[in-house]
Amino acid sequence: MRSGLRSTTHVVLTAGKLLALLFVLLVLCAAAYEQIGAWRDGRVLKQVGRSIDIGGRTLNIHCVGEGRPTVVFESARTAPGYVWMPSQRGVSVFSRACWYDRATIGWSDTGPDPGWGDSAARDLHQLLRNADLTPPFVLVGHSFGGYIIRLYNHFYADEVSGMVFVDTALEDADTIEGMPHRDPPRVPRVVIRGLSIVLGRLALMRFISQDPGPPPKEWRPDEWDTLARLRWQRKGLLADAQVGPERATADLMRGIGGLGDMPMIVLTQGRPIRNQASVAARVRNGWIDLQYRFAQTSRRGRQVLVTNSGHGIPEEAPNAVIAAVREVVTTVRHGTRPPI
Repeated sequence: MRSGLRSTTHVVLTAGKLLALLFVLLVLCAAAYEQIGAWRDGRVLKQVGRSIDIGGRTLNIHCVGEGRPTVVFESARTAPGYVWMPSQRGVSVFSRACWYDRATIGWSDTGPDPGWGDSAARDLHQLLRNADLTPPFVLVGHSFGGYIIRLYNHFYADEVSGMVFVDTALEDADTIEGMPHRDPPRVPRVVIRGLSIVLGRLALMRFISQDPGPPPKEWRPDEWDTLARLRWQRKGLLADAQVGPERATADLMRGIGGLGDMPMIVLTQGRPIRNQASVAARVRNGWIDLQYRFAQTSRRGRQVLVTNSGHGIPEEAPNAVIAAVREVVTTVRHGTRPPI
C-alpha cells in the first residue's frame, strides 16, 4: 500500500516538474521571440521626427509643410502618431502639419503613471512650446485623442483656433442603449503596471496583433509596415496601463462646458454594420446621434458621416480627415466656410 502511494506521489511530482519545465521553456521562448522581434524592428524603425525635451524626458514630434495655422494631430488611446502619415501628407500641401507620439508610445520616452488625458494635454502644451511652434493651432483628435484636445482647449483656450474630431470618444457613450460598459479594474495600479511590463517582454503584443493585410490606397507599403511594427512594440501594453480606465479621463470632461464659437467638424464612422442585429443597429444609431449632439456644442460645429470607414478613420479614410482640416483651416484664415 505504501509502495503504491509512494509511486503515485512520485508520478505526480514528476508530472509537476515536467509542467514547470515546459512553462519555463515557454516563457524563455516567448522572451526570445520578443527580443528577436524587437531587434529586427530596431533595424527597420528609424525614428521619424525629432525628440524634444519637455523636462527630463522627451517626446517625438514630426512636422512638414508650411503655412498657418499649424495643424496638430492627436492619436487614439495607444496609437502612434505615425498613424496620421497620409493625413499629414495631404494637409501639408496647404498648412504646417505635425503629429507626435504621446508618452510611452512610438519614439517617445516613458511617461508618468497614471497618464490620463489632463497630463497628456499638458505634455502637448510643453512639447509645442519647446518645439518653437507658434499658436494658435488647429487640433485634430481621434477617439481618445478627442478628450485630449478638448482638455487642451480647456487649459489653453487662447492657443486653439479650430478643431476636428475624428470619431471622438465621448463621456456620455455609456448612455447609449446596448453600449458595453467598461468598469475600472479592481486591481492595484502597481500590479497592472508590473503585469504590462512582464507580458510586454513576453511578446504578448506580437501574439495578439493581427496581420494588417495589404495597405489601403492612401498608404505606401513601407509606411503600412512601419505602422504595424510600431503597434507591435511592447511599450503599447504599458501605455495602455498608464492611460488606465477610460472612465478616469471621461470624468474629467464632465463640466468643462461647450465649445462656444469654435470652428469644428465632427467626423463620425458611417460604415453600416454587417448583419445588423437590433442591438448593434441601436448602438450605431445612438453613436451617430451622440456625435451629432456633440457637434452642436459649438455654434460653428457640424457633423460629417464618413460612410466608407469604421472607427479607424485615420487608416481607412484619411481623405475625409484632410477635407475636414482644409475646411476648418480655411474658416480660421478667412472667417468663412468654403462651399460644400
